[in-house]
Amino acid sequence: MQPIAAHTLPRGYLVASTYAGVKKAISPSTSSVPMPKPDMALLVSSVPASVAGVFTTNAFRAAPVVHAMTALQQAGSHARVRAILTNSGCANAVTGQAGLDDTHVLVEQVRASLISSSERTPADVLMLSTGVIGVRLPVPPMQRAIQHLVSGRNLQSHPEAWLDVARAFMTTDTFPKLRTRTFTLGGRRCSIAGIDKGAGMIHPRMASASSALHATMLGMFATDAPVATPDLQRCLDEAVRVSFNCVSVDGDMSTNDTVLALANGQAPAEDGSVPDEWWTGESHPELMRAFQAELTALCTEMAQLIVRDGEGAEKFVQVRVRNAGTYEQAHAIAASISTSALVKCAMHGADANWGRILCAAGYAALPEPAWAVDPSKVHVTFEPPPGVKEAALPTLIDGVPQVVDEAHAARLLQHEDIYVDVDLQGGTWRREEAVAEAVYWTCDFSKEYIMINGDYRT
Repeated sequence: MQPIAAHTLPRGYLVASTYAGVKKAISPSTSSVPMPKPDMALLVSSVPASVAGVFTTNAFRAAPVVHAMTALQQAGSHARVRAILTNSGCANAVTGQAGLDDTHVLVEQVRASLISSSERTPADVLMLSTGVIGVRLPVPPMQRAIQHLVSGRNLQSHPEAWLDVARAFMTTDTFPKLRTRTFTLGGRRCSIAGIDKGAGMIHPRMASASSALHATMLGMFATDAPVATPDLQRCLDEAVRVSFNCVSVDGDMSTNDTVLALANGQAPAEDGSVPDEWWTGESHPELMRAFQAELTALCTEMAQLIVRDGEGAEKFVQVRVRNAGTYEQAHAIAASISTSALVKCAMHGADANWGRILCAAGYAALPEPAWAVDPSKVHVTFEPPPGVKEAALPTLIDGVPQVVDEAHAARLLQHEDIYVDVDLQGGTWRREEAVAEAVYWTCDFSKEYIMINGDYRT
């Protein structure tokens, strides 16, 4: 776990976590350990914060996803959030109206504890849940836990408190995922903290609440930058498009995938004051581009952590597809390669099997406009990880198999990180017309993955 310095935490947020015994309550035989780790957490902003969210496109969206999407739609372009409640151990998915009612009960308890009735809005409190599918939340013990979470003495802001919140997110994860970034924009010292979880059922395809289409994977980002809600949503959409929507552990999209971002504007100026201003793409275009870059970089780092912690994973695999017709087409091919069970098994076995890579590229469902792979142009190359002094290994050039030095291949693929480059050289379009590129991150399939997934969970 990477240590977090206190000065890198975003200002104006308090967090708390506790053990409620969620999983033990819904399945008493699962654990005899009295307090294995926190399983509920709360993040509170000192002032109403701008909010953005992207959510699973699975038809069986879990109750907290439905609640959050509805709340953000009702609040509209000026949505503000004060708190995010999180639980692990129970996904509250495929639980019908009763599951949605349970979410409302818990959210309303947090709202009543923190916000006066005259100041409440539809999106004041949102909820994230992860764990077992098809089981209702154990509401009474969770209500008792909320009483503990909202206590002033328990809400704190220091690295260990944030780390405990990251632990509360975990299900089959092997380590808590918390990262921070600091940067100066517009004369203000800004920070972002990111927490996410995910090790299995990871193949997100998330969209904003208002769009038609654009693990369990949960992500929460809190910044003190003064970014207005509509612009925060645009930044999150773009960041997720090239990060969380470009990872896969097992090819299964969860019912609960959610990423939420908050911005409370509490970043101080150089004199320590907090200016009363909010950035938008129209008023501060350069600042918004810079903020977009920071958020995207952090989302990418957090997304890659999920792949590295994939259930049973022993290899981290990057697949880059270059010179396709559009980004969406390059993304579709990279996703097809990355989710191929045969490719993932080959990576586990350190087998430079370009045939499996080509096969998966060839059956990818390509979106419009009309464009196709030209088999006579394709290059497939295994590249060394950054910092490794080893020559790249071309296995296919212009569609023609190359003589592979098996010792060279073994040296490249024995590394924990494997990099695959697929150059389509324009496909059926002219080379200068087809220059789109997409990068995807996945992991191998191991025997341990099969052992872990004898259980039923998100």
